[in-house]
Amino acid sequence: MKQPDISSLAVLSDRNTCALLDKDAIISWYCPGAFDRAALLSSLIDEDKGGYWEIECDNKTFVDRAFIDRSSVLQTNFNVNGGQLSITDFMPLASKFQGICRKISPAPATVTGRVRLVGDYGLNPLSLHHASAHTIVLPQQQLWLHCSHKLNIVDDVIQFDVPAGEPTWVALINSEQLDCNMLDDALASTLAAWKEIEKHIDYSGSFESEVHNSLRALQQLVYEPTGGIIAAPTIALPEVVGGKRNYDYRYVWMRDAALITSSLVSLQTDGQVEYAFMSFVSGAMKKNNQSHVSCFYGIDGSISTDVRELPLMGYKNSSPVTEGNAAANQFQLDAEASILLACGAIYAKTGERPEWETVEAIADYICKNWERKDNGIWEEEQVQHYTSSKALAARALEVMAPYQTNTETAERWLYNAGLIRNFIKENCITSYGAYAVHAGSEEVDVACALFAPFGFDEPANFHLQKTIATIEERYEEGNLYRRHLLEFDSAKEGVFLAASCWMAHHYALAGNIKKSKAILQAVQSCANDVGYFSEEFDLQESMMLGNFPQTFVHSSFICAVNGLNECSEKNI
Repeated sequence: MKQPDISSLAVLSDRNTCALLDKDAIISWYCPGAFDRAALLSSLIDEDKGGYWEIECDNKTFVDRAFIDRSSVLQTNFNVNGGQLSITDFMPLASKFQGICRKISPAPATVTGRVRLVGDYGLNPLSLHHASAHTIVLPQQQLWLHCSHKLNIVDDVIQFDVPAGEPTWVALINSEQLDCNMLDDALASTLAAWKEIEKHIDYSGSFESEVHNSLRALQQLVYEPTGGIIAAPTIALPEVVGGKRNYDYRYVWMRDAALITSSLVSLQTDGQVEYAFMSFVSGAMKKNNQSHVSCFYGIDGSISTDVRELPLMGYKNSSPVTEGNAAANQFQLDAEASILLACGAIYAKTGERPEWETVEAIADYICKNWERKDNGIWEEEQVQHYTSSKALAARALEVMAPYQTNTETAERWLYNAGLIRNFIKENCITSYGAYAVHAGSEEVDVACALFAPFGFDEPANFHLQKTIATIEERYEEGNLYRRHLLEFDSAKEGVFLAASCWMAHHYALAGNIKKSKAILQAVQSCANDVGYFSEEFDLQESMMLGNFPQTFVHSSFICAVNGLNECSEKNI
């Protein structure tokens, strides 16, 4: 089984977990039950050991694929000997069972399905037993594979054959009962459930279909039981092919979640997403008895520092392949700040102060800890006085102070914000007048493009203008931008798509609408056919890099489009 290119992948989701499938309708990633559980289908990270689920037919040629409206129900169409084969894939919502369901239209040739299920990311063979001619049970996993046609086990692969002209269906679910009517009911309930989810957030304006694609990606990657939005549903997809920068992103990153929330606040929402974010932050802190936030949490709000290296070859031979993330104990000042900035946007929109005790605790923590070095927005192992961390911390305190009814506390927050600004002025300016990556550095970083969108600086500020000009000179490529890393040569990785969106937002605020649109169009050229973004993009190889799909990028795109719309209206 050949590994798919990241760019060929689409996502099916039940808002508990998801599956990834390519244009051949081969499912190469699936963690049953929850996003962060061990994968049962994992050929995405090891084509020899990992499981897969393919639907094959002689002379099958991909035609197109699309989601039904804004749902997570995907229809893929193929040409087979001049005729058509359609596969409708979905993961049930509002149904009595969960799993993956596949409906296959009649085809002009025999259709063959092959399912190879291997536990623990491809490391543990599974016990498979016939419950009937049409059902195979996985007793340890409490899963059943049902099919309208007879199932056979050949070595470790489950196979079924469908004669030409006959429709079929097949499903891997957590119920021992399934028939055609039950499957149709599940599809109907799933489409209806996604219609309700769609109502939580709406958008009309420039880049409308593209924003809707990004909204789908964000809504697919919500863990429904807690409301947490994971950074990405995958592990070990490399930032550099063949390199070691391969991480597990199946966590709720506080920075990412806050920026996601900030991007959605300005859309037409019913408030559910905003309140779910605040509830998750507050719940995680209480669950772990914290006065501040960790840089990320598990999807249930827990803290895990366990990291396990898996003996797998990785995506395109990129290793190590690790489960878990070693950044759990990092101090990321900008993550704390991003939460307050998101809460400030929510308060301004709603006129209410939900989870105020949590907000106060975070603000007080920033006041007590802003003088510490941190790991920065790029989670470097090298701690420094990162300028972007300090700037967002200062702005966060300024934004929250007006909501503080205790005058003494509000003044203390503003006093600390002033101290941070003075620290930046005295320590974080390069010899040529730009904002430095960190105190004492002569380099700049694209994270400073966030300063204008969050109100730390006006776009016309001299230091910010020098920073943007230097970024253009050193880190721009085809209207897309690289970041600056201390511990790795960022020229060896792809352009960083979230940061490119920040640059688009900055230019919109600066009144350069043409440049903002050009950047957003360049970003969209890096999306795949169903609108998903990876973390990075290799322009030379036209190749997606990093974990996929990356919610950080999707939210940054939405935020930049919002900024473009607002600034375009002002210039009319």
